[in-house]
Amino acid sequence: MDAREVKVIDTSGRNGQPGRDNWTKKSVEAPYGQTGESGQSASAPTAGQPASDIRVRLAYSSEETGIVQVVGEGPHTSQLWKIARDEKLLLNVKGGDGGAGGRGEDGQAGGRGRDGRNATKHRNGEDGDDGARGGDGGYGSNGADGAAAGNVFITVQDDDTDLLVPLEYDVRGGVGGASGQHGEPGDGGVGGRGGAAHAWTERHGDRVSAYSRPGGTNGSNGSPGGRPATYLTGGKAGPQGSIQIKVIRGDLSEATYPSPYTLQVVKFDIIDENEDGINEPGEHLIVHNIRVRNAGGMPSPGSRSVHLLIQGTPFLEPITSEPVELPRSIQPGQEVDVPGVLRAYIRNEWSEKPIGAALNYVDNIQLLATFHERLNRSIPNFCGFTQIVIRYPLRLDPPTYLDCVAKGDKVRFKWVLHNDSKKSYGIEGILRRAAATKLSDPARFFTLTHGAEDKPDEATDELPEIEPNTMVTIDQDFSVDERTLEFSEGYLTLELMLSDPATGKMRSVQKHQMHMQISGVYSLSPNPSYLLVVNSRTPNHAIHQIISFIRHRLHTHLDIFNLSLTGSYESPVTHENVLKSYAGKSIIIFGNNFPYFNQGIKEPWSLLDPWHTGLLTKGGTNILFAAVSNLEGLKQWASNATFPAHDFTAGAHSINGENVGNLVTELRKTDSKILTSDMVVHRFAVKKGMFKTTQSTVDSAANSAAKKLNKNLPLRRFITVPDVEALKEAEKMGGVIVCEGVPKNSKMIASVGFFPQTAPGTNVISDYDMYFIISCLPFAVKARMFWNMIGKSDPTGVACSTIYSGLESLYYALPNEVSGQTKVDERILQALCISLQFEISSEIYRFAATKPRFPDPLNVSEKLTQLPLFTQFFAVIPTNAQIDDIAKAQLLVSTLGAIHAISNPIGHWQKMKGAFSFLGNRKGQLTPMVNKQIYAAITGSCSANVANTVKEHTIQRSKQVKTGIQATKGHKSFTAFGTQELAAFVHVQPVVMFDLTELKPVSVALNSAALQSSQQGYHIHRQTTLQMEDGAKNMLSNMVNPVNEDD
Repeated sequence: MDAREVKVIDTSGRNGQPGRDNWTKKSVEAPYGQTGESGQSASAPTAGQPASDIRVRLAYSSEETGIVQVVGEGPHTSQLWKIARDEKLLLNVKGGDGGAGGRGEDGQAGGRGRDGRNATKHRNGEDGDDGARGGDGGYGSNGADGAAAGNVFITVQDDDTDLLVPLEYDVRGGVGGASGQHGEPGDGGVGGRGGAAHAWTERHGDRVSAYSRPGGTNGSNGSPGGRPATYLTGGKAGPQGSIQIKVIRGDLSEATYPSPYTLQVVKFDIIDENEDGINEPGEHLIVHNIRVRNAGGMPSPGSRSVHLLIQGTPFLEPITSEPVELPRSIQPGQEVDVPGVLRAYIRNEWSEKPIGAALNYVDNIQLLATFHERLNRSIPNFCGFTQIVIRYPLRLDPPTYLDCVAKGDKVRFKWVLHNDSKKSYGIEGILRRAAATKLSDPARFFTLTHGAEDKPDEATDELPEIEPNTMVTIDQDFSVDERTLEFSEGYLTLELMLSDPATGKMRSVQKHQMHMQISGVYSLSPNPSYLLVVNSRTPNHAIHQIISFIRHRLHTHLDIFNLSLTGSYESPVTHENVLKSYAGKSIIIFGNNFPYFNQGIKEPWSLLDPWHTGLLTKGGTNILFAAVSNLEGLKQWASNATFPAHDFTAGAHSINGENVGNLVTELRKTDSKILTSDMVVHRFAVKKGMFKTTQSTVDSAANSAAKKLNKNLPLRRFITVPDVEALKEAEKMGGVIVCEGVPKNSKMIASVGFFPQTAPGTNVISDYDMYFIISCLPFAVKARMFWNMIGKSDPTGVACSTIYSGLESLYYALPNEVSGQTKVDERILQALCISLQFEISSEIYRFAATKPRFPDPLNVSEKLTQLPLFTQFFAVIPTNAQIDDIAKAQLLVSTLGAIHAISNPIGHWQKMKGAFSFLGNRKGQLTPMVNKQIYAAITGSCSANVANTVKEHTIQRSKQVKTGIQATKGHKSFTAFGTQELAAFVHVQPVVMFDLTELKPVSVALNSAALQSSQQGYHIHRQTTLQMEDGAKNMLSNMVNPVNEDD
């Protein structure tokens, strides 16, 4: 872009004036009954004025370097303009533009017709008058003509034709004015309304007569005005001017030309210095075979030298000492070849590229033509742009490596090196250019197998030769230092080294960094409490927070399993799903997504078998998906875990009933507290109905069974499906399969939000994350811990030996720990109580919320046995009083008060329903039994002097909870209010936790088609997962503790 300042000699013609719009200030509509006025016509515009000529003489100022003198002649005699190198001169003799035509005024709308008078007893209604005609639109005017341009006359000496370069010309004729526009016709007036009819009655003695007078008709609307019929045209353009350049030769003869010379590059070729096809930093770029054409009307200067150079850019540094000279006196229309070559040095990179990026800079080659002797001025518009790409001949693909490595493992990773050029590289290549890859370990977390003796943290692979347009795979081995801290981040740097084309010095041309999580090795503890499942993208600080919390504050056992080390949930110890080793225990799975062995980003649950996981949950395994990043994806997976239905083989606990009633009766006798992770399949027979097919009878029986199970076992969930093997059309018999799914009071929850990072070295977990870990403990463990610590805690917590009494296998003693002095702190105890309040209250609410028709199939005593969490909690009440001071009873009061609140009527409507509990209201029947257990617990755990006070406080807490539940305006459950209390406890708003067992809240029936679809989806998921795992295992076998081919 030419950014020179522009000076102007202006003799251009004046532009014409546009036609005026002669509009009057009349009203939009004419008075009643009057024709609208026609619009006024626009006036004619004026034509542009012709330009006058410019006559100048050019001369070079020898006293002022680089200055072009422009001396006026004719009208400009005695005027002088000096044009510096940073300026240019515009000679403007453009003709004046014609004025645009005007717009005619719109016609006035016609007047409205007058309304007719209404009818009376004495006359009919009058007709309305017609509306008046609208006014005609006014005439617009044509555009005026543009004027003729002037002429430019330049006189210059033959030796000074280089002085034409700063000049620009505008010899265009004036543009004709645009046509105007006729005015729009006025609308016709609206016709007047006819007078309204009139009706009345008259009494004549006992007779009443009705009379009426008709109304008038509405007047017609007036016609619109007319539009002018003439066609409007624009003005004509004025004639173009001319340029006449008179050149006075040395013999005083003259030559006149119609335009200046215009030198333009026709073509040129570009090659790199070593001709490998790559424009590489450090080498020269060469331009040759330049061809130039004179597209102007006069010869180029014959006495002035024009030098060509390559335009400089951030990457290109032209070699100014090696210009080429353009041939002189190039005739109009002639093309010439320019002898010689131009060179530009491709600068080396001056700043670091992003890690992993290969240089691929798109630059533009442009040639400059410069009068270098006295003007030192470039010829404008000499050459366009030609794009080139600046890069290196060698390129590294991103290395293939593992995101996670274990301490002590020997790991191999590899990378691919490409030669994108047309020549071989390496010290033995045709160019003798040294090339190598260098691996370095800045933090010294690893031991490089091929590290240099003097620099063990560096390993260099020198390349003897890599052929053109080929690639080579290189690998390196390293091992993880045993002293490295588990769950820290290490990284290796891989650099591509290439010698400079000019100096031969090795330089780094591309760099990759490989960040790796350094993990511990999984081992199965003798008495594990928790399993933590992590991956390579699980924040290390979060893992350390959990380790510190579980082992150092909760004082229990923790095993850690890393998916990114194994590629699946297969345990290296048992060679089964690692979760099976923790049946009935607590499992925390980090819910963040992570890169999965070059197969894209995966979610940790996508590798889990949903049906097997559901069976583990049914058997009492507690699962927490922590810090979930894709909650909707987890919900979709978890919805398939509620009803395991892939295997209908009868087992030890199977029941074969004669009918659905017999089967349900037997199921009611089973204890939900002893449910296992085994697949349990029950069956009952179905006889063909009177007016149905056997299949439709079976489908109907399956639906009825699901409804019956919901009424009789409201906290357990079953799936009922047709028994294909039992279908016997000839014998008019069929069967239904009943599979038990995940109970409603099982624990499979998800939390959202990552663990906040604390100061380095502290590993302090937030109360928010701590709560979810505590809530993941098995219910029986939490119940025992609760009653163990009641009355025995102080503001610093409770002794580990106390809280783990009867749970000794869970206690994890730290090295050098003094017995009796280690405590579980008060915040953990509070979290434990909140978790118990949620679980027991939810169980009671879910059971009581079911509304079976009268009579209730469950008797009063049986209802309590269907609350396994409630019965477990009160079954371990201490036999000796532990609370002798009301100050030590706060946790007991808080917990029992919440249970009391949800078990008793909340609001007037529940109180009224409770009065009719004998009709089957489940909550009304539960209330006295639950209250009895609560009061017994208070009496048993408190000394006589504080028991009554504790009861009073418990009732007060119950009222507080009820008030809070009512204030939430939703279902009368503890969840919403409890979440508010939890948010206050953890200082986080909002608390996001999701009960994954609630996705399918009741027992369901599936017909054969729905069952087949569910099973097909399961098998596809498993097949896809197994294929993914095979790919991961193959990658691990090649990269972890690899066997060398020559061993």
